[in-house]
Amino acid sequence: MFLKILSILCASTLPFLFSLKGDFVFDDSEAIVKNEAVKSESWLYSFHTDYWGTNISSNLSHKSYRPLTVWSFRLNYLLSGKSLSAVDFKVTNLICHIISCLLLWLMLENVLGRLRVQKCKRCIDVGWWATLLFCVHPVHVEAVCGAVGRADLLAAVTCFLAFLSYNIASFKTHKQYLYLLTSIIMAAMSMLFKENGITILGVCLCYEFILKYKEGKRTKKKSLQEDLSLRLFLSAESIIRMTVLVLAILLLLYGRWIIMGRAVPNFNETDNPAAFSDSKLIKMGTFSYLYFLNALLLVWPQWLCYDWSMGCVPLIDHFPDYRLIFVVIMYIYGASLVMKIFNGRKKESSRITLLALSLMVTPFLPAANIFYPVGFVVAERVLYIPSAGYCLLMVVGLNRMSHSTIFTRKIIYSSFSFLVCVFALKSYERSFAWQNEHKLFLSGLSVCPLNAKVHYNVAKVADAKHHTDLALAEYREAIRLYPKYYQAMNNLANLLKNRKEYTEAEYYLRKAINHKQNFPAAWMNLGILLASKKQYQEAKKAYENALKYRHNYPDCLYNLGNLYLDTNKSSYALETWMLAIKLKPTHKLAWTNILALLDNTGQLDKAQQIIPSALSFLPEVPSVRFAIANIYGKMGQYEMAERHFLKTIELLGPKVQAIHFANLGVLYHRWSKYELAEKMYRRALKVDSNFKSALKNLLSLQRIKL
Repeated sequence: MFLKILSILCASTLPFLFSLKGDFVFDDSEAIVKNEAVKSESWLYSFHTDYWGTNISSNLSHKSYRPLTVWSFRLNYLLSGKSLSAVDFKVTNLICHIISCLLLWLMLENVLGRLRVQKCKRCIDVGWWATLLFCVHPVHVEAVCGAVGRADLLAAVTCFLAFLSYNIASFKTHKQYLYLLTSIIMAAMSMLFKENGITILGVCLCYEFILKYKEGKRTKKKSLQEDLSLRLFLSAESIIRMTVLVLAILLLLYGRWIIMGRAVPNFNETDNPAAFSDSKLIKMGTFSYLYFLNALLLVWPQWLCYDWSMGCVPLIDHFPDYRLIFVVIMYIYGASLVMKIFNGRKKESSRITLLALSLMVTPFLPAANIFYPVGFVVAERVLYIPSAGYCLLMVVGLNRMSHSTIFTRKIIYSSFSFLVCVFALKSYERSFAWQNEHKLFLSGLSVCPLNAKVHYNVAKVADAKHHTDLALAEYREAIRLYPKYYQAMNNLANLLKNRKEYTEAEYYLRKAINHKQNFPAAWMNLGILLASKKQYQEAKKAYENALKYRHNYPDCLYNLGNLYLDTNKSSYALETWMLAIKLKPTHKLAWTNILALLDNTGQLDKAQQIIPSALSFLPEVPSVRFAIANIYGKMGQYEMAERHFLKTIELLGPKVQAIHFANLGVLYHRWSKYELAEKMYRRALKVDSNFKSALKNLLSLQRIKL
């Protein structure tokens, strides 16, 4: 027993242990870093928003209601001293995975013992083997290494607990209804971790059916329906339990429907192209092929990708399409397996196979586009719970084969051990790709080269690392693959603008706006571009359009203020910047410009009044400190000015520029501290030997000394 627990702990930990040090990646940014519910002072805030922080009643919400998962994020945030530590989040995810593996083993041990799966010298330990395979399955890497995968991990933990409670409830004990209630409560909690948690009640219904499925050989004279009716003998307790389960499912689904505002979520066509097709044949063919892809990822998880949208899986929109062959094979295999179960002579084997199928298929149903379209094509983390059913199904098959010769059993043991090692190594390798976005996005290129979003994300990372040529090439490829990709057009235009390729930049910005008229970022960037070309009237109209589509847009107000300054309307500029910091008090560029403008226009008293507010919001911003230092210097408050100049230089560190030393030198010059002034002028010239004002002031200072 101890060795089995130790082996499960090692198998579930080692593939991920050495890659815990990393960043928040991909969806973590929206669900955690930018999600106000994670950092809110109120614990009830998460009950009013979806998983991504949008108000659940909003039309823009994805309706993914997972408040308990957000609570777990809040706990991580608070336990880390109110900071977002990616390592802490990843460690917590790994602990959840370990708990999930242990619970799965406990669940299988209980169920297999009850279904009388024989344990003999020729039999293998089905529960332990299945759990080992589950521990290392590479399809789990996304759930374990991506912080947002916490939802799937916690849903699995509560699902397994719900099933364990139901297993006890199915015994004739005086506490059976208490355990039944516990099972329903755990399923409800699982649903609040992730939506598919409710499916465990469906698995429990199947389990009730399996418990009452009796052995019997079907004769030719009996139809399948007659045969099943003879094999099923439901007691009063079974009927009560199944009725309670059905009522609980209906009640929980109705509650979920109310929370969603009695509306299904809205997704873009790029998220799930098949769902937007008008042809039922295209939908059926493509969705069936997606089922095959999910099954393939469970069988051989070689092709793993963080995002499968935007053309990664082309629609099956014509006949013949070679991919339909795999769909037909999958359905034939599934049908033959079901027929084998109900025609089988070995009751124990049929029962456990049926349980494995229900555990694999039922939790996947919410992602199958049957009841409503989902916002993804393939998502590996939704396979976390279904993979438990697959692992059990595979080991049951191996157990059947182990009843043959000793040589065959040795081959089975060796092959399974090899498979576990291969899966563990694949998980180990894949987990490093989830350390940062650069590795993750590059890994997607080899699997989904037709996915425009993958190229877009690679371009964003390349841009952040100042690899401009690669960023330009990847943005162009993203637009080639998806000609309506307005976000890529906007980002490409910004890169071209920075390279002063204004004509092509304007072309892409206008093209982005044509595809999405209410795209405020593109309107703002067009305004910046036109202003740089001194087309101020057109630039102003572009800024006004941006503000029309996004009323509270501080960045746009900041740039509009710059336009007013360029056209010598300083009062309008000041008013616009003040509105920007009202909307976003931490807008450092707006604060810097406000202080600089008040300084240059001689409004020193007004500047002194707002300095405390600037420092309260941005105490560690060098540009704000530098502007404040210049103001105090002109006001003759030399000590205050000196303090802010020195703080500016400290904050900048190696990024300090010549002007910072030069202005401090001017302060000492006025203050008659000539030695310090000379020192600062020389430091400025050391940074930039051609800094004319520092050279001029140094010569002036030397004449004073003479």
